[in-house]
Amino acid sequence: MRRTSPTPSRFALVSSVNLKEDEHKIADGLTGRYSLTWDNSFEGEKFMIGILSRLLAAVLLLTISALAQTHAGRPLPHPRPAPTAPRWYIFAGPDRDFVVEFPSAPKRMSDNEAPGGTARNYVLVKDGLTFRLHFIDTGLDPGSREGNQLPLDFRREMLEHARERGWTVVRAELVHRNVYEQETWSPMKSNAAGSLHYIERDVVRHGRQYILTCASLIPDKKADASLCRRFLDSFRVTGEPQPQ
Repeated sequence: MRRTSPTPSRFALVSSVNLKEDEHKIADGLTGRYSLTWDNSFEGEKFMIGILSRLLAAVLLLTISALAQTHAGRPLPHPRPAPTAPRWYIFAGPDRDFVVEFPSAPKRMSDNEAPGGTARNYVLVKDGLTFRLHFIDTGLDPGSREGNQLPLDFRREMLEHARERGWTVVRAELVHRNVYEQETWSPMKSNAAGSLHYIERDVVRHGRQYILTCASLIPDKKADASLCRRFLDSFRVTGEPQPQ
């Protein structure tokens, strides 16, 4: 998305469930099945205890046997691993100054002319989203303070730029002295009742400005926040530009 600064500027405004059995309840259930009447003699008690013991032993033996037959020859079940996020395409800058991840390989688009020079563009359109990266040299010394931070009035200029074009700014924050992020709804020219949702990040480093944009191509539908965040957060400056 190309921008033109309203004022002279070198920057392109552009959870286990445990199952337990109560042994007392099992014993109560087994003895409750029989209404045998016994005298209170010691021999009677011994006889009753013997029957119950043999009955419990028989039940346990049957249970163990059934379990053994059920699981014979079967490996113990193993928990399934949690699904992993699909791998993205790692795109390295042509001047070896940055890396960023796209869902798949982006395409090189035609260059744009901006106040500071020529902006190079890389774009991927996928699943109703567009992922865009463009960058431009500001002409500032790569080692200077000015070449490694945004102008003090950058946020104000961006908001003024959005107001002039009728955009609705949801969020605008200076994340770091050289990183700015803005979330915007932009009215469509072909459909006055519809708007497109954008999340954009501006980064300045070593005298170069990088603009990353993640936008929905479906009117009035927000861009997938998780995909946009993955795209934006994957960007890293790896060094000073080394033009080939």
